[in-house]
Amino acid sequence: MKTDVVIVGAGPAGSIAAKTLAEKNINVLLIEKKKFPRDKPCGGGLPIRVIKRFPWIEDIGVIESYSYGGHVHSETLHYKAESHENKPIIAMVQRKKFDGMLVKTAVEKGVVFQDDKAVVDLKITSDRAELTLEDGAHIQTDLVIGADGVYSIVARKTGLSTKHEYICPCVVEEFLMDAEVMDKFYTDKRFCHIHLKPFGLAGYGWVFPKKNHINIGLGEYRRLGKKNREKKNLRELYKKYLHLLKENNIIPKETKTKHPQGGTLPVKPLKKTYSDRVLLVGDAAGFINPVSGEGIYYALVSGETAAKVAAEAIKNSDTSEQFLSTYQRLCKNDFGYDIRVLVRSTKQWEKQDTRFLKIMGQDKKLAEMLLAIMTGQKSIYELRWTLIKRYLYASLKYSLKNKNH
Repeated sequence: MKTDVVIVGAGPAGSIAAKTLAEKNINVLLIEKKKFPRDKPCGGGLPIRVIKRFPWIEDIGVIESYSYGGHVHSETLHYKAESHENKPIIAMVQRKKFDGMLVKTAVEKGVVFQDDKAVVDLKITSDRAELTLEDGAHIQTDLVIGADGVYSIVARKTGLSTKHEYICPCVVEEFLMDAEVMDKFYTDKRFCHIHLKPFGLAGYGWVFPKKNHINIGLGEYRRLGKKNREKKNLRELYKKYLHLLKENNIIPKETKTKHPQGGTLPVKPLKKTYSDRVLLVGDAAGFINPVSGEGIYYALVSGETAAKVAAEAIKNSDTSEQFLSTYQRLCKNDFGYDIRVLVRSTKQWEKQDTRFLKIMGQDKKLAEMLLAIMTGQKSIYELRWTLIKRYLYASLKYSLKNKNH
């Protein structure tokens, strides 16, 4: 089989890349190793900037609800800051439906989609790229886009992947709830909850209410190979987290865990996301908000950007590394500076002191800024000096208050 472009992975990055290429009259094959529809361990929160940049997403009927604010809790829940807005801060989706509709949209544009097809090998030559599938089939193409997640086989086979120093494992579960129960606990504004460092975890927990579901999860920022650090069992902590939520009346006491899912997120971008005949997008490229774990925005933007560069490469018959390098430069100018600042910010997760959390809990503006950054409303790169000034002010205020007591 021969086609212009093969995209490996049918998540948001792969699907939007396929859709964009098809709209430019490029022949596209989209391959997915799982059988669709499939679920994905994810909070299912879409930053509002996703809707602003890709307004057609709102038109395909995948938005479950909107959240108009939230509560940021400290580790022990003794400190809490609230943010209630007049406009939604985040849109909620269910990943099975969301990903399925994105694939459907791509197919309607002319994309050929094959699910339940795992890629096991990839070879790049001077005149083509050749993929080998698990069933022994071979596919030849001019260009490959790797949208196959944090452990991307496309990245591994082309030497673009690097050994992960940090990863973010997570445990996620979604619960079906009656509309009346949802309104009682989260109001019609569907206020969400974020808990920083629950049980001393280097990460955070979340409760994302949707239309008739609540999504609950824990994510840990973990440094691989670090000695003298206690390894935490996320699944056991997740059970404790559910108990904590019930005790504090954040979820109904009848909520019972059944099938929590585990997943792994990247923490920082790869140094290089392109080579001859290859581009990497989304999680495969390490594009994610490492503080919150939100990656859908970066997946969609990088997928669309890669498709535009790939289309030009095909039309110019130039799929060389030099031509494709434009892709990484465009991504850097679009969101790379933001991710760079966020990566530096992840050092906060490894600190054991709770002073920052106490300061945040006593300063509403600081908490609102943090929530805005974590939900993708604001750019941390653009807010960095305002954030630093606010933290210094809040820190001084906190110190003086505690000194007088």
